[in-house]
Amino acid sequence: MMKRIILTGAAFALLVFQLACSKKQGATAPPDNPPPVQQPEPYPGLPLALTNEAVKKIEIYDPMVTDWNTAAAKKWSWSPTTALGFSADEINRFGGGTDFKVRKGYAVMSDNSMAAVMTYPAGQRVWAKIISGNVHSAELLPNGNIALAASDGNWIRVYASSQGPNNSNYGEFALGAAHAVLWDPELNVLWVTGQDQSNNAHILTALAVGGSDAMPELTELKQYRVALPTPWGHEVSSYYGNKNLLWVTTNGGEYVFNKSTKTLSMSPTNNLTFVKGIGNQPGGQIVLVRPDANKNPRPPVSCSLNNWSTSTIDFYTAGGQRQGSRTVNGACFYKIKIVYDNYQ
Repeated sequence: MMKRIILTGAAFALLVFQLACSKKQGATAPPDNPPPVQQPEPYPGLPLALTNEAVKKIEIYDPMVTDWNTAAAKKWSWSPTTALGFSADEINRFGGGTDFKVRKGYAVMSDNSMAAVMTYPAGQRVWAKIISGNVHSAELLPNGNIALAASDGNWIRVYASSQGPNNSNYGEFALGAAHAVLWDPELNVLWVTGQDQSNNAHILTALAVGGSDAMPELTELKQYRVALPTPWGHEVSSYYGNKNLLWVTTNGGEYVFNKSTKTLSMSPTNNLTFVKGIGNQPGGQIVLVRPDANKNPRPPVSCSLNNWSTSTIDFYTAGGQRQGSRTVNGACFYKIKIVYDNYQ
Protein backbone atom coordinates (compact mmCIF):
# COMPACT_ATOMS: atom_id res chain seq x y z
CA MET A 1 0.00 0.00 0.00
CA MET A 2 2.77 2.41 0.95
CA LYS A 3 4.63 1.60 -2.28
CA ARG A 4 1.53 2.42 -4.36
CA ILE A 5 1.15 5.80 -2.60
CA ILE A 6 4.80 6.66 -3.25
CA LEU A 7 4.49 5.74 -6.92
CA THR A 8 1.25 7.68 -7.27
CA GLY A 9 2.86 10.73 -5.65
CA ALA A 10 5.81 10.52 -8.00
CA ALA A 11 3.52 10.31 -11.00
CA PHE A 12 1.55 13.34 -9.75
CA ALA A 13 4.77 15.34 -9.27
CA LEU A 14 5.89 14.44 -12.77
CA LEU A 15 2.54 15.58 -14.17
CA VAL A 16 2.77 18.95 -12.35
CA PHE A 17 6.32 19.41 -13.64
CA GLN A 18 5.22 18.71 -17.21
CA LEU A 19 2.29 21.12 -16.95
CA ALA A 20 4.55 23.84 -15.57
CA CYS A 21 7.05 23.35 -18.36
CA SER A 22 4.32 23.38 -21.01
CA LYS A 23 2.93 26.70 -19.68
CA LYS A 24 6.37 28.28 -19.64
CA GLN A 25 7.11 27.15 -23.18
CA GLY A 26 3.67 28.27 -24.33
CA ALA A 27 4.35 31.83 -23.15
CA THR A 28 6.79 32.40 -26.01
CA ALA A 29 5.40 30.01 -28.58
CA PRO A 30 2.96 31.25 -31.23
CA PRO A 31 -0.70 30.45 -30.57
CA ASP A 32 -2.09 27.38 -32.16
CA ASN A 33 -4.71 29.40 -34.02
CA PRO A 34 -3.29 32.89 -34.74
CA PRO A 35 -5.87 35.56 -35.66
CA PRO A 36 -6.27 35.92 -39.43
CA VAL A 37 -4.57 38.84 -41.13
CA GLN A 38 -7.22 41.52 -41.73
CA GLN A 39 -7.71 42.10 -45.44
CA PRO A 40 -8.74 45.52 -46.81
CA GLU A 41 -12.46 45.78 -47.39
CA PRO A 42 -14.27 47.60 -50.20
CA TYR A 43 -16.10 50.64 -48.83
CA PRO A 44 -19.32 51.56 -50.63
CA GLY A 45 -19.64 55.29 -51.09
CA LEU A 46 -18.91 58.33 -53.21
CA PRO A 47 -15.45 58.92 -54.71
CA LEU A 48 -12.85 60.75 -52.63
CA ALA A 49 -10.88 63.76 -53.89
CA LEU A 50 -7.40 64.34 -52.51
CA THR A 51 -4.79 67.04 -53.03
CA ASN A 52 -1.49 65.26 -53.66
CA GLU A 53 1.53 67.54 -53.23
CA ALA A 54 3.99 64.76 -54.08
CA VAL A 55 2.93 64.72 -57.73
CA LYS A 56 1.29 68.18 -57.84
CA LYS A 57 -2.10 66.84 -58.81
CA ILE A 58 -5.65 66.66 -57.53
CA GLU A 59 -6.70 63.00 -57.61
CA ILE A 60 -9.98 61.16 -57.15
CA TYR A 61 -10.05 57.59 -55.83
CA ASP A 62 -12.70 54.89 -55.58
CA PRO A 63 -13.17 53.59 -51.99
CA MET A 64 -14.56 50.34 -53.36
CA VAL A 65 -11.10 49.47 -54.72
CA THR A 66 -8.99 48.04 -51.90
CA ASP A 67 -5.55 48.72 -53.41
CA TRP A 68 -5.08 52.39 -54.25
CA ASN A 69 -1.75 51.71 -55.93
CA THR A 70 -3.53 50.14 -58.89
CA ALA A 71 -4.82 51.91 -61.99
CA ALA A 72 -8.35 50.78 -61.13
CA ALA A 73 -8.40 52.91 -57.98
CA LYS A 74 -7.65 56.33 -59.48
CA LYS A 75 -10.69 57.67 -61.32
CA TRP A 76 -9.58 61.23 -62.10
CA SER A 77 -6.44 63.31 -62.01
CA TRP A 78 -5.98 67.02 -62.68
CA SER A 79 -3.38 69.73 -62.87
CA PRO A 80 -3.52 73.00 -64.83
CA THR A 81 -2.19 72.87 -68.39
CA THR A 82 -2.11 75.20 -71.38
CA ALA A 83 -4.49 72.82 -73.17
CA LEU A 84 -7.00 73.47 -70.37
CA GLY A 85 -6.62 77.23 -70.77
CA PHE A 86 -4.19 78.05 -67.95
CA SER A 87 -1.25 80.42 -68.26
CA ALA A 88 2.36 79.39 -67.76
CA ASP A 89 2.47 81.40 -64.52
CA GLU A 90 -0.68 79.71 -63.18
CA ILE A 91 0.76 76.31 -64.06
CA ASN A 92 4.06 77.06 -62.34
CA ARG A 93 2.33 78.26 -59.17
CA PHE A 94 0.27 75.10 -58.76
CA GLY A 95 1.72 72.79 -56.12
CA GLY A 96 -0.95 70.13 -55.73
CA GLY A 97 -3.77 72.06 -54.10
CA THR A 98 -4.95 73.00 -50.64
CA ASP A 99 -8.66 72.46 -51.28
CA PHE A 100 -11.03 71.11 -53.94
CA LYS A 101 -14.83 71.00 -54.17
CA VAL A 102 -17.21 69.79 -56.89
CA ARG A 103 -20.38 71.84 -57.46
CA LYS A 104 -22.95 71.02 -60.23
CA GLY A 105 -20.78 70.71 -63.31
CA TYR A 106 -17.98 72.86 -61.92
CA ALA A 107 -15.17 72.56 -59.41
CA VAL A 108 -13.11 75.03 -57.42
CA MET A 109 -9.60 74.63 -56.13
CA SER A 110 -7.15 76.63 -54.07
CA ASP A 111 -3.41 76.41 -53.79
CA ASN A 112 -0.92 78.41 -51.76
CA SER A 113 -0.60 81.16 -54.36
CA MET A 114 -3.43 80.59 -56.85
CA ALA A 115 -7.09 79.63 -57.14
CA ALA A 116 -9.35 78.51 -59.97
CA VAL A 117 -12.86 77.71 -61.11
CA MET A 118 -13.01 74.94 -63.72
CA THR A 119 -15.52 72.79 -65.51
CA TYR A 120 -15.90 69.31 -64.07
CA PRO A 121 -14.89 66.69 -65.04
CA ALA A 122 -13.21 68.29 -68.08
CA GLY A 123 -11.06 70.59 -65.91
CA GLN A 124 -11.24 73.51 -68.36
CA ARG A 125 -10.35 76.94 -66.97
CA VAL A 126 -13.35 79.16 -66.21
CA TRP A 127 -11.55 81.63 -63.94
CA ALA A 128 -8.14 81.67 -62.30
CA LYS A 129 -5.89 84.11 -60.49
CA ILE A 130 -2.44 84.29 -58.96
CA ILE A 131 -3.06 85.30 -55.33
CA SER A 132 -0.54 85.72 -52.54
CA GLY A 133 -1.44 84.98 -48.93
CA ASN A 134 -1.22 81.19 -48.60
CA VAL A 135 -4.71 80.38 -49.86
CA HIS A 136 -6.06 77.42 -47.91
CA SER A 137 -9.68 76.90 -48.94
CA ALA A 138 -12.11 77.57 -51.80
CA GLU A 139 -15.85 77.44 -52.34
CA LEU A 140 -18.06 78.07 -55.38
CA LEU A 141 -21.09 80.21 -54.55
CA PRO A 142 -24.42 79.59 -56.29
CA ASN A 143 -23.98 82.74 -58.41
CA GLY A 144 -20.66 81.53 -59.82
CA ASN A 145 -18.37 83.63 -57.63
CA ILE A 146 -15.52 82.01 -55.71
CA ALA A 147 -14.90 82.37 -51.97
CA LEU A 148 -11.35 81.98 -50.65
CA ALA A 149 -9.58 81.85 -47.28
CA ALA A 150 -5.92 82.93 -46.95
CA SER A 151 -4.08 82.01 -43.75
CA ASP A 152 -1.12 84.36 -44.20
CA GLY A 153 -3.16 87.03 -45.95
CA ASN A 154 -5.54 87.04 -42.95
CA TRP A 155 -8.65 87.43 -45.07
CA ILE A 156 -11.78 85.85 -46.50
CA ARG A 157 -12.56 87.08 -50.00
CA VAL A 158 -15.27 86.58 -52.58
CA TYR A 159 -14.00 87.20 -56.11
CA ALA A 160 -16.39 88.11 -58.93
CA SER A 161 -15.39 85.07 -60.98
CA SER A 162 -18.89 85.01 -62.51
CA GLN A 163 -18.04 88.22 -64.37
CA GLY A 164 -15.24 86.90 -66.56
CA PRO A 165 -12.25 84.53 -66.66
CA ASN A 166 -9.81 87.13 -65.28
CA ASN A 167 -12.04 89.39 -63.19
CA SER A 168 -10.19 90.80 -60.16
CA ASN A 169 -13.02 92.46 -58.20
CA TYR A 170 -13.56 91.12 -54.71
CA GLY A 171 -15.14 91.78 -51.33
CA GLU A 172 -13.05 91.11 -48.24
CA PHE A 173 -13.53 90.29 -44.56
CA ALA A 174 -10.45 90.51 -42.30
CA LEU A 175 -9.86 87.25 -40.43
CA GLY A 176 -6.53 86.16 -38.97
CA ALA A 177 -5.18 82.74 -39.98
CA ALA A 178 -8.25 82.17 -42.18
CA HIS A 179 -8.38 78.50 -43.16
CA ALA A 180 -11.84 77.38 -44.30
CA VAL A 181 -14.84 78.48 -46.37
CA LEU A 182 -18.07 76.52 -46.82
CA TRP A 183 -21.34 77.77 -48.32
CA ASP A 184 -24.57 76.98 -46.45
CA PRO A 185 -27.59 77.14 -48.83
CA GLU A 186 -30.10 76.74 -45.98
CA LEU A 187 -28.93 79.78 -44.05
CA ASN A 188 -27.36 81.60 -47.03
CA VAL A 189 -24.12 82.14 -45.14
CA LEU A 190 -20.46 81.37 -45.63
CA TRP A 191 -18.98 79.40 -42.71
CA VAL A 192 -15.37 80.29 -41.96
CA THR A 193 -12.65 79.58 -39.39
CA GLY A 194 -9.91 81.92 -38.29
CA GLN A 195 -8.77 84.32 -35.61
CA ASP A 196 -10.32 87.58 -34.44
CA GLN A 197 -7.51 90.06 -34.97
CA SER A 198 -8.79 92.38 -32.24
CA ASN A 199 -8.39 89.85 -29.41
CA ASN A 200 -6.70 86.80 -31.04
CA ALA A 201 -9.72 84.57 -30.27
CA HIS A 202 -9.91 81.43 -32.43
CA ILE A 203 -13.39 81.33 -33.89
CA LEU A 204 -15.92 79.71 -36.19
CA THR A 205 -18.30 82.28 -37.64
CA ALA A 206 -20.66 82.96 -40.56
CA LEU A 207 -20.53 85.68 -43.20
CA ALA A 208 -23.34 87.13 -45.27
CA VAL A 209 -22.49 87.73 -48.93
CA GLY A 210 -24.06 90.96 -50.09
CA GLY A 211 -23.46 93.63 -52.69
CA SER A 212 -23.82 92.49 -56.29
CA ASP A 213 -22.40 89.65 -58.34
CA ALA A 214 -19.93 92.13 -59.83
CA MET A 215 -19.05 93.86 -56.54
CA PRO A 216 -19.53 91.41 -53.65
CA GLU A 217 -19.47 92.47 -49.99
CA LEU A 218 -18.92 90.41 -46.83
CA THR A 219 -20.45 91.05 -43.42
CA GLU A 220 -20.13 88.92 -40.29
CA LEU A 221 -23.32 87.59 -38.72
CA LYS A 222 -22.12 87.67 -35.14
CA GLN A 223 -25.05 85.67 -33.83
CA TYR A 224 -23.34 82.60 -35.31
CA ARG A 225 -19.88 83.26 -33.89
CA VAL A 226 -18.49 80.69 -31.43
CA ALA A 227 -15.10 80.29 -29.80
CA LEU A 228 -13.26 77.13 -30.85
CA PRO A 229 -12.48 74.68 -28.01
CA THR A 230 -8.82 74.51 -29.06
CA PRO A 231 -6.65 76.92 -31.09
CA TRP A 232 -6.01 77.20 -34.80
CA GLY A 233 -9.19 76.33 -36.65
CA HIS A 234 -8.64 74.40 -39.82
CA GLU A 235 -11.40 72.52 -41.62
CA VAL A 236 -15.13 73.15 -41.96
CA SER A 237 -17.06 70.61 -44.02
CA SER A 238 -20.59 69.37 -44.57
CA TYR A 239 -22.09 66.72 -42.34
CA TYR A 240 -24.03 64.80 -45.00
CA GLY A 241 -27.31 63.44 -43.69
CA ASN A 242 -27.87 66.22 -41.13
CA LYS A 243 -28.08 69.82 -42.37
CA ASN A 244 -27.94 71.12 -38.81
CA LEU A 245 -24.39 69.85 -38.27
CA LEU A 246 -20.91 70.67 -39.55
CA TRP A 247 -17.50 69.04 -39.18
CA VAL A 248 -14.91 71.39 -37.69
CA THR A 249 -11.24 70.66 -36.96
CA THR A 250 -8.43 72.54 -35.22
CA ASN A 251 -4.82 71.70 -34.43
CA GLY A 252 -6.02 70.48 -31.05
CA GLY A 253 -9.06 68.41 -31.96
CA GLU A 254 -12.04 67.63 -34.18
CA TYR A 255 -15.63 68.57 -33.47
CA VAL A 256 -19.22 68.50 -34.62
CA PHE A 257 -20.91 71.91 -34.68
CA ASN A 258 -24.65 72.20 -34.05
CA LYS A 259 -26.01 75.23 -35.89
CA SER A 260 -29.19 75.44 -33.79
CA THR A 261 -27.56 75.33 -30.37
CA LYS A 262 -24.29 77.02 -31.48
CA THR A 263 -22.32 74.32 -29.65
CA LEU A 264 -19.27 72.23 -30.53
CA SER A 265 -19.07 68.65 -29.30
CA MET A 266 -16.24 66.15 -29.62
CA SER A 267 -16.14 64.14 -32.83
CA PRO A 268 -16.85 60.41 -32.51
CA THR A 269 -13.35 59.62 -33.85
CA ASN A 270 -11.64 60.12 -30.47
CA ASN A 271 -10.82 63.80 -30.94
CA LEU A 272 -7.70 63.32 -33.06
CA THR A 273 -5.27 66.23 -33.39
CA PHE A 274 -4.08 68.03 -36.54
CA VAL A 275 -6.81 66.62 -38.78
CA LYS A 276 -6.43 68.50 -42.07
CA GLY A 277 -9.53 67.17 -43.79
CA ILE A 278 -12.63 65.30 -42.64
CA GLY A 279 -16.01 64.37 -44.07
CA ASN A 280 -18.62 61.65 -44.12
CA GLN A 281 -20.25 59.55 -46.76
CA PRO A 282 -24.04 59.91 -47.05
CA GLY A 283 -24.20 56.44 -45.48
CA GLY A 284 -22.40 57.71 -42.38
CA GLN A 285 -18.82 56.45 -42.80
CA ILE A 286 -16.21 59.03 -41.74
CA VAL A 287 -13.05 59.64 -43.79
CA LEU A 288 -10.15 61.85 -42.77
CA VAL A 289 -6.54 62.79 -43.42
CA ARG A 290 -4.02 63.47 -40.68
CA PRO A 291 -0.29 64.21 -41.17
CA ASP A 292 2.04 61.24 -40.85
CA ALA A 293 4.31 63.39 -38.66
CA ASN A 294 1.54 63.57 -36.03
CA LYS A 295 0.89 59.82 -35.91
CA ASN A 296 2.48 57.66 -33.23
CA PRO A 297 4.06 55.49 -34.40
CA ARG A 298 4.71 57.10 -37.76
CA PRO A 299 3.52 54.73 -40.52
CA PRO A 300 6.24 52.81 -42.36
CA VAL A 301 4.85 54.21 -45.64
CA SER A 302 4.53 57.95 -45.13
CA CYS A 303 4.98 61.34 -46.76
CA SER A 304 8.62 62.41 -46.76
CA LEU A 305 8.05 65.72 -48.57
CA ASN A 306 6.67 67.70 -45.62
CA ASN A 307 5.19 67.39 -42.12
CA TRP A 308 1.60 68.36 -42.93
CA SER A 309 0.61 65.59 -45.36
CA THR A 310 0.02 61.84 -45.33
CA SER A 311 0.17 58.81 -47.59
CA THR A 312 -2.79 57.21 -45.80
CA ILE A 313 -6.54 57.85 -45.73
CA ASP A 314 -8.31 56.62 -42.60
CA PHE A 315 -11.85 55.24 -42.49
CA TYR A 316 -14.17 55.12 -39.45
CA THR A 317 -17.72 54.02 -38.80
CA ALA A 318 -20.31 56.70 -38.10
CA GLY A 319 -19.86 55.85 -34.43
CA GLY A 320 -16.11 56.45 -34.55
CA GLN A 321 -14.73 52.91 -34.70
CA ARG A 322 -11.71 52.65 -36.97
CA GLN A 323 -12.42 50.42 -39.97
CA GLY A 324 -9.24 50.56 -42.02
CA SER A 325 -7.22 52.68 -44.39
CA ARG A 326 -5.95 53.16 -47.94
CA THR A 327 -2.29 53.94 -48.57
CA VAL A 328 -0.73 55.28 -51.76
CA ASN A 329 3.02 54.78 -51.92
CA GLY A 330 4.86 58.09 -52.18
CA ALA A 331 1.73 60.23 -51.91
CA CYS A 332 1.49 63.41 -49.84
CA PHE A 333 -2.23 64.03 -49.35
CA TYR A 334 -3.13 67.29 -47.62
CA LYS A 335 -6.92 67.66 -47.97
CA ILE A 336 -9.75 65.21 -48.59
CA LYS A 337 -13.25 65.92 -49.92
CA ILE A 338 -16.25 63.74 -50.65
CA VAL A 339 -17.00 64.12 -54.37
CA TYR A 340 -20.60 65.22 -53.89
CA ASP A 341 -21.91 68.23 -55.79
CA ASN A 342 -24.52 69.06 -53.14
CA TYR A 343 -23.48 71.67 -50.58
CA GLN A 344 -24.95 69.64 -47.72
